[in-house]
Amino acid sequence: MSRVKEQGLDLSAALECASRVAVVGIGSEMRGDDAAGVLVARNLKKRVNSLKVLIIDAGVAPESFTSQIKEFKPSHVILIDAADFGAEPGAVIFTDSSAAVGQSISTHRLPLSVLSNYLRNQTSAKVFLVGIQPSRAEIGGKMSEKVTGTVEEITKILVKKLRSIDI
Repeated sequence: MSRVKEQGLDLSAALECASRVAVVGIGSEMRGDDAAGVLVARNLKKRVNSLKVLIIDAGVAPESFTSQIKEFKPSHVILIDAADFGAEPGAVIFTDSSAAVGQSISTHRLPLSVLSNYLRNQTSAKVFLVGIQPSRAEIGGKMSEKVTGTVEEITKILVKKLRSIDI
């Protein structure tokens, strides 16, 4: 788990008091490393089965799932997406939504800061952003090995923590 630890990612601590968690994977399978967020969500769906966890494969339109997230009434929301923040491919940035105000690190049109602030205001949940630095995101490209490794690392961390949430 070197890439994740090197970037100071501490999802376990961030989810310490979580009672209901919504995980939103964002990205496009057609654009190589941009699929990182949706792949984490798909991996989690196979490995986590809890009424206290909502896992959404939001594709390129996470704003389309805000009603579903609000109805779930999460205590915590985790948005996961490829994000260009100028680091080495596969590196991870982890922040809460208040730290991301005004930043546009997502590879999509709607900045994650806008979505996270909306969700925080509508749900009173703690909203976190997990950005994975892409290597390549061209149409028709394949996911790089470094980003594939990071997807697996983040999945393992989240599976362990989400399975521990009381049912």
